[in-house]
Amino acid sequence: MHTELILLPSLSASRGPRGGLELTRKYMIGAAEYARHWPGPVTSLVRLSETRTTDMDHAEYFPGESETGLEVRPQDPEEMARRLSSAAAVVALLSRPERAAAKLCHKLGVPVIFVSEHSPRTERQIMAAQVSNPVIRLRRNLWLWRTERIRRTELLPIAAGLQCSGTPTYDTYAGLCRDTLLFFDNRVRQEAIIDDTALAAKVTALRQGRPLRLVFGGRFVAMKGVLELPRVAAELARRGVPFSFDVYGSGPLTAAIDARIRAEGLLDRMALRGVLDFESGWIPQLRENTDLFVCCHVQGDPSSTYPEVMSCGVPIAGYDNEAILGIVRDSGAGWGVPMFDVSALAQEIARLHADREEIATAATRARGFARQHAFETTFLNRVRHFIRNSRLPEALKGQSA
Repeated sequence: MHTELILLPSLSASRGPRGGLELTRKYMIGAAEYARHWPGPVTSLVRLSETRTTDMDHAEYFPGESETGLEVRPQDPEEMARRLSSAAAVVALLSRPERAAAKLCHKLGVPVIFVSEHSPRTERQIMAAQVSNPVIRLRRNLWLWRTERIRRTELLPIAAGLQCSGTPTYDTYAGLCRDTLLFFDNRVRQEAIIDDTALAAKVTALRQGRPLRLVFGGRFVAMKGVLELPRVAAELARRGVPFSFDVYGSGPLTAAIDARIRAEGLLDRMALRGVLDFESGWIPQLRENTDLFVCCHVQGDPSSTYPEVMSCGVPIAGYDNEAILGIVRDSGAGWGVPMFDVSALAQEIARLHADREEIATAATRARGFARQHAFETTFLNRVRHFIRNSRLPEALKGQSA
């Protein structure tokens, strides 16, 4: 009987100090939520890496200790085939590195449900943010072009289903798979979404006209546009807009951001606040002390940050990458300006400072959008999609519908 759901995550694991596997808490929480709804075992087969990722929420896990199965992915093709052959379904990223595993599943008669995160445009933007050498850029662009061709000609034709994280890939691929699901990834549960009392307090504070409480949170890497943030703050200061700007996170650009804050003379209103625990720190900060999330992402990565900040009644102002454009279109809870246009973004924030009712309306819309896409609802819908595209016995499919 085929009852196991096998996950082939895109992120790699590294060895922890005690010999376990280090992965992000975000990933493991998601895998555990799959297991709550899937009528059988759920197992992650992870690749090993010598280095950690730049994510900020690593934890060490041991096989058998978590709520789902966790194994190192077999390197031997025959061993991998044996491991996949009994699965009811396999979930893999729609990417070139998973081509071999996907084709193996297809050969074995195991349904593959792909997950898509980055559109071709976003991939090019991420690469451009990370690579300055024109020759290397040309090579990477060629590699990306070939990867997209593989998706369209080799992977999507064998897909049992496709799940698109955010609107950019949904708009790109929805017509190429017979069963495509759009979802907005996040880890905020219904109970943590801002309630009526707290939202009313936030709106009341907005109407008092005090300095805007601006926030950014995320990895300090080039693709997140973090070096743009001090430029925006400096332009706001020049325009005489009263504000405070708290920046949360960490990463290789920490020193560079700090230097720019100092160079712009912003120490009295802009500060790096480090990393907060997601549930006990970050979410309360957004819920209680934030009016507007400022986002200078220079690419359309479908960041879970977007729905997460909205769950706290916080709208978004930022560069109009395709992910922001999509979520603002669907939620009505944000504003976008042309990419790298610091002046336009500062002008928009200045306008909002003078029109607090527009921010208040967007905060209410943000909360409504978050309620529709809360963590539990999103993952239940995703598992139902896995189930209907799996080879689970019909009796189990019926029980889980």
